[in-house]
Amino acid sequence: MKNPNWVRKLVLIAGALNIIALLTIVFSILKFTPLTLIISVSVGGALIGLSVLLYIVVVVTDLKERGVL
Repeated sequence: MKNPNWVRKLVLIAGALNIIALLTIVFSILKFTPLTLIISVSVGGALIGLSVLLYIVVVVTDLKERGVL
């Protein structure tokens, strides 16, 4: 890739977002209340969605640079 520095940062951010989302889901399992369930679904789901979007941006950018797309 031409600029691997920003790609590395995006992948690290996506990984950190996944870990935070996983922690919110585990917290809702350990302390099961309606509030923790709502937090888990809303915050955890949004963070997982954002991290998947970042992964997709990195993969599509790499495929475009390699001439596949």
